[in-house]
Amino acid sequence: MSGVSKPNASAVSEISIAAGSAKAPAVLLSRTTVNQNTRNALRSLVEQEMLAEFWTTFVWDPESMWNRLIPRGWQAQLARRSISEAPASRVRSVPWREVVRLGVRGTAMQGLLCADERPFSIFSMGMNFDRRVARRVRELQPDMVYAYEGAALQTFREAKKHGIVTIDEQSSSYWRWVRDLFTEEAERSPEFADLLSTLRDFPAHLASKDEELQTADYVFVPSDHVVRTLAGVVPAEKLRMIPYGAPEVKPRKQIGAPPGAPLKVLFVGNLTQHKGIGYLLRAVDMLGSQVELTLVGMRLRPNAKVDAACNRWRWFESLPHSKVLDVMLESDVLVLPSLAEGCALVVLEALACGLPVIVTPNTGSLAFVHDGQEGFVVPICDAEPIAAKLEVLHRDRELLAQMSRQAQMTAAENSWENYRANWAGAVRSLA
Repeated sequence: MSGVSKPNASAVSEISIAAGSAKAPAVLLSRTTVNQNTRNALRSLVEQEMLAEFWTTFVWDPESMWNRLIPRGWQAQLARRSISEAPASRVRSVPWREVVRLGVRGTAMQGLLCADERPFSIFSMGMNFDRRVARRVRELQPDMVYAYEGAALQTFREAKKHGIVTIDEQSSSYWRWVRDLFTEEAERSPEFADLLSTLRDFPAHLASKDEELQTADYVFVPSDHVVRTLAGVVPAEKLRMIPYGAPEVKPRKQIGAPPGAPLKVLFVGNLTQHKGIGYLLRAVDMLGSQVELTLVGMRLRPNAKVDAACNRWRWFESLPHSKVLDVMLESDVLVLPSLAEGCALVVLEALACGLPVIVTPNTGSLAFVHDGQEGFVVPICDAEPIAAKLEVLHRDRELLAQMSRQAQMTAAENSWENYRANWAGAVRSLA
């Protein structure tokens, strides 16, 4: 798309040089929950001495007395909410609605308290968080505000009153594009229609997302795929594309499998049709004893076919991040046939583990996955190409090993360190 900033090394270098002599902008960063791209954006602000404050909902201190008193399983889960990338003095939280939401998840109270617009729903939690951050913007008046889709509208409105630059990160496919695709998918695969949760989003939430995009001065996106979904919605001159990064490459034992051994297939993500789970299960059924499947992800609601697969194959509802990487190291190929993603972090993690991937263009991974090199790119909504590529890798273990080596080379070239430099240069250039 014309006018979209491309994250090449020379362009970023020019941005950094141009911004180097200027005073570093003070940036308030906010996101309700924290994942790897947010952590690296936060770390980048600290490294560049640009962090005013970081706001999130719930922060856990693994050194606290409470951490020693809770069950070990809870410790692992709550450790995901710790923040080590920034000084504690610069981190602010709005925890209580999120604590209640997490506490009742999976219980009979979840529907009563957390559905739709109820007080502890994701929407209500986000709106409450957004109001609190907006108040802080008025008090602090940083040079820039960088926030993520779905909980930024009031923050942006307040920032605009004070002439503060506003940046929205659209980290997923645009909702109207997703809704149209999922409406078609529900008719195409009715047995998995109940796993298309986006169809249940309600108007107030969607309208606020649209106004966020309109209000923001700039919109950062992680992939060409997201750019395509925003065509005609966000002017090209507002868009900046910064693909996410891969973790450090992990040593991998290249041991040839015995002839005829099943191909070890891995899926990581919520077990929803959003992630294309139905198409993977159909492909696996086509191949019979040629494959073994491992599933890592939550079942968000009952579904006969997914439930049967969890009973038949190895399934982990949840694993700490380090354990997910361990499972990748012992697998042969990751399959992620998603219908709509922004830039799937699990793909970059798989590449760093030397795990070839089979993905669709809609995973937002085409900056890293080239068909026939790090794996294969297959069409969305079709199980047969997935089965065909898995059969190729089952037969040709030398090709599998070659792809594994290429995956790690690509991961090393697209590290989180590069992301932090690219992201900081882009943010500085807009101050």
